[in-house]
This record gives sequence, structure tokens and C-alpha cells, in this order.
Amino acid sequence: MAAEKRSAPGTRLSASPSELIVGCETQTASFQVGALQIDLSAAPGAARLVVAAGLDRDIYVVDPGALAAWAQATRKLLSLEPAHRTAHAAEFRAPYLIDREGRASIAVEGMVAPEAVTYRLLVTGASARIAGFMISTELLRGITDAAAGAASVARSPTG
Repeated sequence: MAAEKRSAPGTRLSASPSELIVGCETQTASFQVGALQIDLSAAPGAARLVVAAGLDRDIYVVDPGALAAWAQATRKLLSLEPAHRTAHAAEFRAPYLIDREGRASIAVEGMVAPEAVTYRLLVTGASARIAGFMISTELLRGITDAAAGAASVARSPTG
């Protein structure tokens, strides 16, 4: 991996009615993961993921169905339990979230060890390098809940 950082990530979530489309909602969620800012936004008919680090930004327009499937597959990692013996340690990866142009954006790995399960967010930027960031169970739950909610908003009728 190009980078791996351990940090206490913060999360900011917000949902607000759209001022541009009367009667429709937009949803936004922001997550701070190490040096990364991850923003997920959705409006009826569209969902977008933005991954920013400093001045570098990667923008992914995501199909609502792909976002919903990614959230569901990634959420399954939350059911992992610690291994009872070292011989049962394993790693599991949910599929990458793929945008409408076929680019991989983010994925999550679950590492099962004796007495603990840990998670790593994998981020693929424009340079095609993969960076890994350790994240908490709470942050993983927040990301998957936000993705599922964004998919629902994006699937709603546009008018």
C-alpha cells in the first residue's frame, strides 16, 4: 500500500432540503479519515463521492444501484467476529465502489485476528495508487449508512 495511517477519524453528517429543487432532498455526509476528506452527496437521480487530500481531489459520479450494492456488501464486514485462535485469522475485502466511468474509488477490508476485528479503508486515487487507512467500527457504520441513504435519495424520482 502506498500509505497507511492510524488516526482517530472524525465524522460530520448532514442532511438538508435542497434549495434548488423544490420538494426534493439532497443528502451530504463528510468523513475525515487521516489526511483525507471524504464527501458523499446525493440528489434525486445522482450520487457523487469526492475524496480529497490537500489540493488533490478525485470526483466519482456513482450509479445509485452500484452505491446501494456497495453499501450492502461493505456492511456485511460489520458482522465479522474475532477469531478464537490464531489459525483462524483472516482478511476479507468488500468490492471496490466503481463509478460510472469504471474507476475504482474506495473499498474496505476487515481483518479478523484473535480477540479483535479491525477495518482498513482502501482509497484508489487518479494515480491508481492505493492508500490504506485504519478506521473504527463506528466510522465504517457511518460510511455504510451514509452510502445506503445516499443511494436511496439518488434513486428517488426527480420530479
